[in-house]
Amino acid sequence: MSSGTNTVRDRFKKIQRSDLFSYKPISDYGLIGDMKTCALIGMDGSIDWLCIPRFDSPSVFGAILDSDKGGRFLICPDADSFGTAQAYEPLTNILQTSFSVNSSEASVTDFMPCFEVGGTLISTGELHRRIECTEGEMNVVARLEPRPGYGEHVPEIEPIKHIGYAFSSPSYPNQGMTIQTSLEFEPVSRGVMISRFGLKEGEKMDFVLRFSTASSHRAIHPQTEIKLRETREYWKKWIDKCKFSGKWRDQVLRSALALKLLVYSPTGAIIASPTTSLPEEIGGTRNWDYRYSWIRDSSFVIWSFHSLGFNEEATSYLDWLLSAFCLTIGALQPMLGITGDQDLIEKSLEHLSGYKRSYPARIGNDAWRQFQLDLYGILIDALYFSHKHERGVDRKIFDYLITPMIDALEESWTKPDCGIWEVRSEKKHFVYSKMWAWVGVDRALKIAMERGYTENIDKWSTFRERIRKQIYSEGYDGELQAFVRSYGSKELDAANLLMPQVGFISAADPKMESTIDATIRGLLTKDKFVYRYLAEDGLSGREGAFLICSFWLVNCLTLAGRISEAEKLLDSVTGYANHLGLFSEELDPETGEMLGNFPQAFTHMGFITAAVNLNKAMENANSRMKT
Repeated sequence: MSSGTNTVRDRFKKIQRSDLFSYKPISDYGLIGDMKTCALIGMDGSIDWLCIPRFDSPSVFGAILDSDKGGRFLICPDADSFGTAQAYEPLTNILQTSFSVNSSEASVTDFMPCFEVGGTLISTGELHRRIECTEGEMNVVARLEPRPGYGEHVPEIEPIKHIGYAFSSPSYPNQGMTIQTSLEFEPVSRGVMISRFGLKEGEKMDFVLRFSTASSHRAIHPQTEIKLRETREYWKKWIDKCKFSGKWRDQVLRSALALKLLVYSPTGAIIASPTTSLPEEIGGTRNWDYRYSWIRDSSFVIWSFHSLGFNEEATSYLDWLLSAFCLTIGALQPMLGITGDQDLIEKSLEHLSGYKRSYPARIGNDAWRQFQLDLYGILIDALYFSHKHERGVDRKIFDYLITPMIDALEESWTKPDCGIWEVRSEKKHFVYSKMWAWVGVDRALKIAMERGYTENIDKWSTFRERIRKQIYSEGYDGELQAFVRSYGSKELDAANLLMPQVGFISAADPKMESTIDATIRGLLTKDKFVYRYLAEDGLSGREGAFLICSFWLVNCLTLAGRISEAEKLLDSVTGYANHLGLFSEELDPETGEMLGNFPQAFTHMGFITAAVNLNKAMENANSRMKT
């Protein structure tokens, strides 16, 4: 991971002009955002993914899902080939893409303004791009091709004197956009505009995209310099709250900054990923939309935010969840839209070819309809975790949310469900899901005892023990010497590695130690990547190794006292972050190629938790050695 601007020439990746309109590796992208939406920017200087006005809106630049139709905004050297490197400004989400042509260098600074004024977060609905020649002189090309509605429409273009250009589409009135620039663009085909210009050392050129109608921005100065300074100060002030220090600090800070970009600030919702349909298998059909807020993923993110000292984000998310579900616990579903939308109907975008022809590209996600038993325990655990960090749980929350969830668990815990991996085949009695039922009752009991809400303690204690006994009798296979994927199966599931972390069983317990070893034998590949499972799941094709599963294994090894194994594994897997320290959902174990949606909140959360826990264990071990 880079911590500053690259200047050493041997770090530059070579790009050919002919490569500019091909699909890039997923790892070749950086992310910027303003906590309402975000953009993926390639190492070639192209914005290939941007949805406006918010994360789950249709894309206006979507070349990552269809290089021909999706649309892009490219700024790069006007040369047959050039070198390129990317880095974030230290401790910020401001991205710098550096270019090298012969003896000349230039860099593009990309950011979306966000800063506080009087304690209120301001995000201006803009994306600023500044290219500056830092050495010699360079010829540059800017190519602009917006495509509203996931690439389905070519916008109308209106020149605005002394301002730039406005783009609009009657079919997508909320996706109006202006570009403010002093340059003139020439139309080269319908909806494609190009400008070529030269820069000498010390010269710069600004481009400002504004996400609204042209009329609202005709007389407004872009104030790029002020907004860049304020945005830089905002990110540095925010990350300065991080209380983690020790090994992997730089990577932990980058992961925290990436997670912060996935928070939708108006509500506090946390999205699983800013992209849709980046495939789990190149050319395959396992392509899902992750631009929504999963209760599970988001609650796990709370763990990582709390562990680093970012309590405000956790509180904001919980407030949003409480407003969505309090008094309506019967409507609990796996995920919501970022403003609380419940109907996330899935459909295919038939006009798009998908990333590297991985069809279909999907929007919406039908997993919202699924029964996932773990949700009750995860939500109660999130409330308990926040309670332990001084938020508390008052009587109304206990009566209107926690008690009804325990009632719901009593009614439903013996039913099969779709599990953490959201299988679309037959429901099963997943051991992981039953474990979370136990966690839900356990945390409700702890809250009740700590707050003095004692009326159900005996009843719930009996209920908790009944769940535990069933998991031990039905979920542990004596022949395999492991907790299995589902009752009666002979299959492993990496999700069971969470058992020690949630306190269901000690990592040093012989049954858990043997489960860890069985997982290493059965699901670990290349000594570093862990498959989530290898069983049939009702979907065609295959998938890569889920990165979070490797981090769960690190946690288990840490809790079992196998510190050197855990450190070796974490060092190895961390090396598969991209050049900016960003993780995808999965990796191809054979090639190391990133797969799945990017960047992935689940993966970054898993890394933070593993790094924090392992670093603490290493420090404790070193302290014991000194004494």
